[in-house]
Amino acid sequence: MEIKSSKPVSITEAKEILSRRSKEGELGYEQSQALENTEKFSKFEPDKIKKLVETLTNNGKIGEKLAVKIIDVCPDNPATLKAILMKDRVELSEEEMNQIIKELS
Repeated sequence: MEIKSSKPVSITEAKEILSRRSKEGELGYEQSQALENTEKFSKFEPDKIKKLVETLTNNGKIGEKLAVKIIDVCPDNPATLKAILMKDRVELSEEEMNQIIKELS
């Protein structure tokens, strides 16, 4: 299999992709399990995901990949958000973190 492109996708977007592929033909075991998990854990509608990614990346501190990770985890407090941001060494003010949490709720 040849990889033509790569971009971060949210759980909701992965669910859409796998659902579409399941209609086209039978999914392999791993894909079926992934579809089942995405159906359990997707929290937002696709349109909301795109708006959230755009909102999170507007400040220039958060890239698209990190924005998708934040949306998938959907932290409900600054400590959880800070833990996600630590890996990529992104520092945000309390105000910025509270704004992100507000956007996700």
